[in-house]
Amino acid sequence: MGNSIRISRFVGLLAGLLVASQPALALKVLTEENPPLNYTEGKKLTGMATEVVREMGRRAKIKLDFEVMAWSKAYEKAQADKETCLYSTARLANRENLFKWVGPIATNKWGLFALGGFKQEIKSLNDAKPFRIGGVARDAKTEFLRQWGVTNIVEVEDDRLNPGKLTLNRKEAQKIDLWITSATTAQRVAERAKVPDVRLVYLVREEDSFLACSPRTAAGTLKALAAALDGMKKDGAYREIVKAYENR
Repeated sequence: MGNSIRISRFVGLLAGLLVASQPALALKVLTEENPPLNYTEGKKLTGMATEVVREMGRRAKIKLDFEVMAWSKAYEKAQADKETCLYSTARLANRENLFKWVGPIATNKWGLFALGGFKQEIKSLNDAKPFRIGGVARDAKTEFLRQWGVTNIVEVEDDRLNPGKLTLNRKEAQKIDLWITSATTAQRVAERAKVPDVRLVYLVREEDSFLACSPRTAAGTLKALAAALDGMKKDGAYREIVKAYENR
């Protein structure tokens, strides 16, 4: 192989590495309806995590193209598509190598909820195993239950369908006894589904949420977003966003 060919290949490789290290001009950002972290209000996407991610993009000078869709679809696209990220995503062990992670961008509490007349006492996940538990397909909360040996899970594509499936009659078909969801969203989601009488029966855990990006996302993009988030936490902008939602 001649020197000119070697040099040409080296230059091409170097150019490719430089392009991969540069931040993308635009990034597709996928999310779901999950108040108060990410949700639409008056046809506008908002929420605590949404505001954090939006500010990260502004500081990193990366145009963010947001889209709301079913979580399972967004989860698949964020793994496969180029320059695509997903939020708010729990960083579970079985997901670690599926994404590139930036965060945490928020903290979320997970709880088991039931109708107000639910009499059984739930003190651990073992106590919950005999009951039918409603969850969202590919959601971290559902995956977490399975990791702890909970198998009696009824999955839906949209969490807003779960409140209406709750029942106190364990023999009633196509229903659920418990519902796993974000503790901060349960009452609001249930009320909108016209099921106001729900209560927390067990607080499962508190989990950090991240921006989970496709492995095909440029390293420069991830670095710029991480630097932006770090700057927000240092100058107080992150805390101001969190505080504004805590006061609502």
